[in-house]
Amino acid sequence: MTIDVLDDASLGSALAALWQRHRQSNLDRISALEAATADVLRGIVDDEVTAACAVAAHQLAGSLGTFGFDAGSRAALEAEFLLREPSIDGLRLAEAVVTLRYSVEEVGEASNAAPTAGPGQMVPEAGSTALILSLDLDLISRLTAESSAFGITIVPIMDARSPRPSGADSSTPVFVDDDPTRSWSRSEMLHLISTLADGASVKVLTDGDTLAERLELARAGATGVIPRSQSARQIVLDLTESLGNWDSPHSIVLTLNGDIELLDMINSSLNTANWRVENHDNATQFWQALEERGADMVIIDAESGEATSLELCRVIRAHPGWRQLPLVLVGDQGTDRRHRALLAGADDYLDTRLSRHDAGARLRMQLEHGQAVRTRNHIDPLTGAENRQEAERSMDRLLRRSHRNATPLAFVLIVIDEIDEIRETEGNAMADVVLRGLGARLIDHFRGDDLVGRWTPDGFVLGIYGATRKVASERVIEVSQAFSAESFSTTSGARANYTFSAGIASSPADGSSLSSLVRVSETALRRARAGQNSVVLAGERPPEHPSNYVDVVVVEDDDSVADVIEYALSLREYDFVRFSDGAEAARALGGGEVKAQVVLLDVGLPSLDGFGVLQTLSDQGVLNDTKVIMLTARSNEAEMLRALGLGATEHIAKPFSLPVLLGRLDQIRVRVQA
Repeated sequence: MTIDVLDDASLGSALAALWQRHRQSNLDRISALEAATADVLRGIVDDEVTAACAVAAHQLAGSLGTFGFDAGSRAALEAEFLLREPSIDGLRLAEAVVTLRYSVEEVGEASNAAPTAGPGQMVPEAGSTALILSLDLDLISRLTAESSAFGITIVPIMDARSPRPSGADSSTPVFVDDDPTRSWSRSEMLHLISTLADGASVKVLTDGDTLAERLELARAGATGVIPRSQSARQIVLDLTESLGNWDSPHSIVLTLNGDIELLDMINSSLNTANWRVENHDNATQFWQALEERGADMVIIDAESGEATSLELCRVIRAHPGWRQLPLVLVGDQGTDRRHRALLAGADDYLDTRLSRHDAGARLRMQLEHGQAVRTRNHIDPLTGAENRQEAERSMDRLLRRSHRNATPLAFVLIVIDEIDEIRETEGNAMADVVLRGLGARLIDHFRGDDLVGRWTPDGFVLGIYGATRKVASERVIEVSQAFSAESFSTTSGARANYTFSAGIASSPADGSSLSSLVRVSETALRRARAGQNSVVLAGERPPEHPSNYVDVVVVEDDDSVADVIEYALSLREYDFVRFSDGAEAARALGGGEVKAQVVLLDVGLPSLDGFGVLQTLSDQGVLNDTKVIMLTARSNEAEMLRALGLGATEHIAKPFSLPVLLGRLDQIRVRVQA
């Protein structure tokens, strides 16, 4: 592969995506620097805090420069220099940190303003039906084609006098087309809406959008207005809300409560097999359960400690994944208590003297509303899997649980083979049908603690808790065989079978962070798509290399910088592994657990810095067969000479150019292979 793959457009797009992944962690580092600067200006200097902030500034210098924030990188280097001085110049530090924040926020906010995918809608059950009353044959045809991908059947009705065909359920949702060419009058249409709305959801497709027109339709009983000018796909997405499956047989209600009588009241109020109440009597256990398993609703006993309950409300509301989680406090009656609870972020405050019937009704209302909001915002409307943003959050939660319990976690990327060809020959609707079919099969096969998410337009991600690469491979192959045996009807009327490829990585064997698992599994997925095996494990190597051999070892503790390097290496289809700890890297390389042609080695590392790693590799004789490129945000002649003296082949300063880095890497590998 040539350097041409790193053209400005593709590189810029990739860096923008990687920046969004790591933007918040970099902003958190800047916030820490701002807090430390405020202390310095007040005359408060904590040596431990100052040292930690110097490390954060060093990491920012490399990370921001790599992402193109040159001014921010320079400001971070200035902040690092000042923080390492025996006497810190507070005013200069403040200027540097202000420049740092401005340089990042200015571009970061602009990038955040870019349009993103719209929120998800409700996911209808397969085989759902909707009626459309319309005389527009073109509209009916387009809606019918789009709805098939979602498993929805559109039944056209062209006679307003018989708006429901015989046998149609009275609760079946209806679209009424307010087409100007219709044969019925406005008053007849309003009467028709009023009749149909008795027990069913009725939405009106119209070009009118004034408040008076919307009020008129609402008074008639319409539950929504949809612009006729929208695409057929967007109209169908809106329809899915009417067909949404609100039933959740595994809803978890998480409670923090030490009162047995109150817990009994909650349990009896939610007396249904579809809900499971899980109680904890201390905040630490409650928080751990929320992080590991999530919840559909949270109920907190306000009497267990008002400060704790209100603080927990604020913490939950501040969490990006739980901002819309239904949150209810239960306690003694009191206007002031209710007011404080609502200000802290609670959705409701229940008086303990409420009847169980009334308490249950209000709790069910909160739970159902929360499920609706979550489905709209977190679920991919086509496949029913979690959308990309929610899948990342769920995977982070699974990773934390995996680390805490020392349990393996498999990360699987899946892509439908030849999906572009399906779109070209059969159309987008057919490709959507295939995607929906695979999504349904994955959701059916992977349940409980496992994650199924829509990761790319053409593929999915699986998080399989407790599974090694081998176990995950066996389960994925089962789905692969079943999916390849399923036939789909094509536009020509023939039947076709499709396949998918999968790349599998696992934690902790292939990495401990989400970004590491993504990179390793992407490499395995490329091998799967290019080779004979449809499922490839991250640990599998080409037959000409030993199992512990890789092209490149990346030793870098900053996830954002490592992500950029790993992206560039993946473009070259290099085999690589990453270490974030210097001592761990030295042990693995020095002991022969991992062998590589080239090591990309950062200087500022935990446990053992880059020079210490280099010294270990030199002492162990590793440098006889392995070349080392040093990477550091502090580049000066003394450091360069020290690295070269210890056996490094190259020394590259951060921020670095990816084409230059890859060019140096290519040259070294060519010399090694020669």
